[in-house]
Amino acid sequence: MQSTKYVSNSCESAFSNGPIEGINRKIKALKRICYGFKNMDHFYARILLIVK
Repeated sequence: MQSTKYVSNSCESAFSNGPIEGINRKIKALKRICYGFKNMDHFYARILLIVK
């Protein structure tokens, strides 16, 4: 019975976690690509470039 309440709430709500999930996917892909960066500041700079 609880799950039907959650499904109906998600259909009626205008909020979505899609944009956040997209950012997480991009960061995870960047982690795979940039494996072995010696400077973490460069990694964080790449994340900021992708997200903004």
